Amino acid sequence: MSNVIKASVLSALGMMGLNQLLRADDNVESRSSELKRLERIVDSTQFKDGKVITRMPNVASPESMSSVMWKFFFQRGALKPQSTLPNMPVDVAKLSTRSLEPRITWLGHSSLFIDIDNTRVLVDPVFDYASPWIAKSLFSRNVNAPIAKEQLPTPDVIVISHDHYDHLEESTVRFYADKDVEFFVPLAVGRHLEKWGVAPSKIREFDWWDSATFNSVTFTAAPANHNSGRTGFDSNSTLWASWAMRGQSGSLFYSGDTAYDSHFKQIADKLGPFDMAFIEVAANVKDGKGFPVENWGHMQARHTMQAFMDLGAKKLFPVHWSTYELFAHKWDEPMTDLIAEAQVTGAELVTPMVGETNPVHGETYTHFWWMDDSLEVAKQSYAFTQPATIND
Repeated sequence: MSNVIKASVLSALGMMGLNQLLRADDNVESRSSELKRLERIVDSTQFKDGKVITRMPNVASPESMSSVMWKFFFQRGALKPQSTLPNMPVDVAKLSTRSLEPRITWLGHSSLFIDIDNTRVLVDPVFDYASPWIAKSLFSRNVNAPIAKEQLPTPDVIVISHDHYDHLEESTVRFYADKDVEFFVPLAVGRHLEKWGVAPSKIREFDWWDSATFNSVTFTAAPANHNSGRTGFDSNSTLWASWAMRGQSGSLFYSGDTAYDSHFKQIADKLGPFDMAFIEVAANVKDGKGFPVENWGHMQARHTMQAFMDLGAKKLFPVHWSTYELFAHKWDEPMTDLIAEAQVTGAELVTPMVGETNPVHGETYTHFWWMDDSLEVAKQSYAFTQPATIND
């Protein structure tokens, strides 16, 4: 790289980019990786002056922010389930055999273990709490992880949507750093991975609409409307993305975290159709109560349904609910609202218990296991697993 190009790159990124380069260790591969990353950031239309351009809505809220924060911090007992939610221990024997036909194992929140075209994909794997250690008590799990990462078959590819704690877990990245795994991440997220021990050669960073093929599965990073950051000092320094995965046996879409926007129709036009869509869900604002989560880069249930309709997918698998308390609504309210939306649209919902493995094609057994009349049956029918021990 010429000195002129280096100067233009660092000038465009300012001191943030320079500091990242200076902090790169003496490893030649790491320095080369950071220089290439800085060049791509300058070329990306998603970045300006080293920061990702944010486009989140600013919708008037029927509840004040002080009311929302009071509920979140001081009335959490009313938001959480009364006891630990049940899960189904992962069928390790089943997952140990690769599958040509696509199948999905929900690990809780937005974490998914996907088999497609005999390729194993692990999406946004988080096995413990969804926060920095100091806030662990606020973001502990309502449902134990259905399997420890040490017991899970090693994935071929780990896909990350963005760098928030409930989607990118340092201890999990460190565990897989020396395994035969490739990491597919949005642009600049690779900095975290390299810091945690992943070799740059095992990381592929994607701008929106970039694609790569692993075995016979094509992965495409697609737009999302969210934000990023882990420390309060690195806000929007890394890109966020949704993901499309297309193999010979099926096609899947994962929303990541996002507010509703026109990008869902764009994704359908460019990358669809999809057999199944994994889309985040939060509660609707209704009866003059609630907070419009789109202001934080998320979707109310009505937005989740609209996104699903825009995508034209066959089945809707809601994620980002029940495992943690991240909003000021009751833990199961998102699904109550989404079921009501599905009754209007006729959408086919896929609602497995955490730990269950479901096929993508054919008839999907959908049961509302969390409802009051089903929860006791579920507790009696399924064993509880102990939470995995995670040491950050």
